[in-house]
Amino acid sequence: MFTIRRSINGVALLAAAALSAGAQSSNPLAARSSFSISAIQTRPQGALGRNIDFGYGADAAYQVRIDKSGFLSLRADLGVVAYGNESKRTALSETVGDRIQVSVRTTNFIMPMSLGPQIMWPTGAIRPYVNAGVGAQAFFTQSDVEGSADHAPFASTTNQSDITSLWTVGGGIYVPVVAGKANVQLDLGLQYLDGGKARYLAPGSIVDLPGGHVAISPMESATRLVVVRLGARIGL
Repeated sequence: MFTIRRSINGVALLAAAALSAGAQSSNPLAARSSFSISAIQTRPQGALGRNIDFGYGADAAYQVRIDKSGFLSLRADLGVVAYGNESKRTALSETVGDRIQVSVRTTNFIMPMSLGPQIMWPTGAIRPYVNAGVGAQAFFTQSDVEGSADHAPFASTTNQSDITSLWTVGGGIYVPVVAGKANVQLDLGLQYLDGGKARYLAPGSIVDLPGGHVAISPMESATRLVVVRLGARIGL
């Protein structure tokens, strides 16, 4: 979990720096760029939907305007979604015993990433858009150990990971809310993700055994998702 938090914070800082540079720079590429950050919900479909629950997380998108008006853009997406977790309290070690308690938290993640074109109607109070892309999505499960008082993770292990190909198609609307240099727009959208077969875990897939061992039972299926998006876009 600590690794994921650092990645999200890094993306946010990079986005802020890029937008600030774009506002102050005469670089033509920076002047044609925008960045979106959204809260997302994933709704697994088919066999994946029978194995895992809805997921919740965040998505960042970077766009470069191809034409002057912004009708055609190139869009890159990166998301992080948690779709289930479980935790337990236990002693830090057999030597210490129950004097020091820690929490072991296991969280299942999906990380979709894609690149492709986007078409948008560039004027008006409501600006519809459609997009498509190709890429990959990673499934991984991570267990963290954190203190029972400060809840700061100090050790982690990836229990299972896999990656598969992905194509996407989606659409939505932008609603301008702030004009001028900032140019902020509300972003409401849906996206369909059609991923190949992958192995992944769900809550209950890891069973603790005597002697500190675990039994891991991965599931495998096609990885189709519907993504519901609510966020904001800055730029363009």
